[in-house]
Amino acid sequence: MESHIRGDEDMFALLEEMGGGGDASSSPTIDKNSIADNKMKNTFTMPRTLEQAFQLSPPSNPDVEIIRHRNHEKFKSDFYDLVRNCVPRAAAAASNASTKHQESPNSQRNQCIRSVLQLVWRQMPAHSIWERLQFSLKTLEAGCVRDNQKNSGLPPWCCLENEEQLINHLLCPSVQQIHAWILHGKQQGIVWEPLLLVPAISSQDINDQTNQGYRRNTFSLLEEEVKFQFIRSFKKCIGHGSKVDLPSVDEISSTLKSLPEANSPSHIDGLKKDDITGINNEKHAFILQNIFISQPFKKILQKLHKKLMYLAEDTYAHFLSDLKKTSVRKAAEEQQQLNKGKKGKGGKDKSGSVPKITFIDKDDDTSTNTGLKKNDADRQARVTFGGLSMKINIDHMQKLERLHKRTLPNILGADKPSSFPRLLFTLLLRYDALEGAGLQSAIPHSVFRFLRNKFGCKFEGFASPFNCFDLKQGGDSEFGSAFGDTDAWFGSEGSFFGVDFLSKGGCFQANPPFASEFMEYMYQRMHHFLAMTSADNGIYEGVPPIQFVIFVPAWAESSGWQSLMSSPFLAKHCIIDQKNHYYAEGTQHRRSQRESNAKDGGGKGNYRIASFDTSVFFLQNAVAKKKWPLDDKVQVGLEKAFALTEDEEVKTSSAKSKKLSQKSAHRQAKKTTTQQKVIKQQQPEKKKRKKSPDGVKKKTLMSG
Repeated sequence: MESHIRGDEDMFALLEEMGGGGDASSSPTIDKNSIADNKMKNTFTMPRTLEQAFQLSPPSNPDVEIIRHRNHEKFKSDFYDLVRNCVPRAAAAASNASTKHQESPNSQRNQCIRSVLQLVWRQMPAHSIWERLQFSLKTLEAGCVRDNQKNSGLPPWCCLENEEQLINHLLCPSVQQIHAWILHGKQQGIVWEPLLLVPAISSQDINDQTNQGYRRNTFSLLEEEVKFQFIRSFKKCIGHGSKVDLPSVDEISSTLKSLPEANSPSHIDGLKKDDITGINNEKHAFILQNIFISQPFKKILQKLHKKLMYLAEDTYAHFLSDLKKTSVRKAAEEQQQLNKGKKGKGGKDKSGSVPKITFIDKDDDTSTNTGLKKNDADRQARVTFGGLSMKINIDHMQKLERLHKRTLPNILGADKPSSFPRLLFTLLLRYDALEGAGLQSAIPHSVFRFLRNKFGCKFEGFASPFNCFDLKQGGDSEFGSAFGDTDAWFGSEGSFFGVDFLSKGGCFQANPPFASEFMEYMYQRMHHFLAMTSADNGIYEGVPPIQFVIFVPAWAESSGWQSLMSSPFLAKHCIIDQKNHYYAEGTQHRRSQRESNAKDGGGKGNYRIASFDTSVFFLQNAVAKKKWPLDDKVQVGLEKAFALTEDEEVKTSSAKSKKLSQKSAHRQAKKTTTQQKVIKQQQPEKKKRKKSPDGVKKKTLMSG
């Protein structure tokens, strides 16, 4: 077996064979000349927010999203197995060590480290590694794609001649179109994959240097995340938070110190300082230092990264292959429908290709096609397509309908209600693929209202259509989100990293995914705009105030937290105590009101109590400092907003909960009364019974 990752030429030959190569008649062809012509002919001005949202990736549809979702689920399962199995069993490792290097001091050190490494590693949650790593990897990939796009102009899916093309290409794309765009984009290195880990950015003949840099950086991100999770698991093990029998800290530390150092400069010198920042205990830091620079730890990381890239290669190839098969099948089905005349008026498809929305009655778990009942907040909707069903509660579905109806006229000048079921299913399935409900949590709306009233904040950097701040009566709230291709039709402006904050100006709120490298990328973007508008650059006059308010866990060991804390633009830092504040549930859109109350766990309806202290960073340029001076009242206001003590939304939710409980009790009492009546009717009649007046009357009439 080769000791290195497959070359780009071999890999892309495989991708072409499985995804787009082979019989030209069975796959969509990519005409480079026609794409160039489209760029030249593009006279239609695409809305700026839409162009920004679709800059990185082409639109999706329910068929494509199902393929992507299934391949992503398979990838996650295989990745979890890789993490669990890349550390050898203790018995085998000890046997190998004793036979090979029994007398070597370095082997004794490694054996001591290996015994700790094996025990702690197996306590690391594999899903936590991926749920945070995914955001960092996708941000890295997006940065590489943006660099490539600088030289290529707009991607082909954004080159439109008129509004009709916008509808056909972006709002209602076919599988064939999406397949062709992905193949072309991957060849040029100008397409971003929203979920799956890609093995490379572009083919070797386009830009091999980009691919090599991308792979090096994927290793760095994996190393950073593994170290972060290892430190947290190590703390749990020594704090008796797990069931493993870890040797005492004193025993491990004394064993390592008793061994002579292997190399003449200290073996600690090769360690990054950030690796153990935030570890206050000197013995803990010493043990972790030794582990992170040891050969056993490095070999495990190298092995894991190598297998991860192989897994990414195979998964992406299967994704393209499945996409090709579906594209061919859909094309054949459409041709059959045209031949049989099954297209209705206005081109409406009668083949069942539109997701079906039904409403669920939680009392008997039955589905109906009837409309909503007023004030029935406990009902849920089921959106079904291609054998998959996704649930969403009524409150959030109505919110998405509002956002969609508010967004579409701004883009097309007319409402297109028939597109909503497809867009809704695609959106639900995309977010269902993400691991970690905590990473999808949001600050309470009461906090955003405080920022809006205090600083005029209108923009959320890392939101989603489900948890963004929504003014029901309209308003001008704006938000960025992870997936512009699915979220744009619900008001998203796309990725935070594509927003021009200089042209916007003002106050911006950011509650990013809590991955260290991701938070560093975020800070670098913020620093860019703050430095650009500083007085030192000579453009102080006329620049707008720019203020970023960032909410992240108070994890001092995180490199992202350290970047924010050391920023020259830091104007204020607040700590919100863990026990005294709440976050909006990341899965609140799936849960009914009754389920939210049943799973409360010390929370308030759709809000759960925080599991960590929260750091709130205020980064300001000079103009913002002058406009918004920060004092102790800011911390007091944040604490009140986070505690939900005066939030009308929570009061309304509690009132709804109480009303629903009363309705449920009333229904149960009514059901019990009905059952008692049935039982009474089934009992034997008494022999002697008083004659009713009606009975007497009937007898009289008969005798007469």
